Amino acid sequence: MRHAGQYPVRAMELHVLFEPDEEGWVRATVEELPGVITCAPTLEEARELVRDALDEWLRSLTSEERASISAGATRETLTLSVA
Repeated sequence: MRHAGQYPVRAMELHVLFEPDEEGWVRATVEELPGVITCAPTLEEARELVRDALDEWLRSLTSEERASISAGATRETLTLSVA
């Protein structure tokens, strides 16, 4: 049986699409996660905000999931690093 810290480090790649919106801003969407969308006046700001949008999306998913966890479940924390 493996214990915490004995799993190989794996990277997860997500692809962000940047495109102009109707107002001339830059819309950023995560291709694999259609619910992660943000807009900013510049590409640099869109890059920063899409990370925040991903973080909020993951937090909201976690909150909803917690409500349905059974009393007998074992909970472990998985840390995902985004470069």
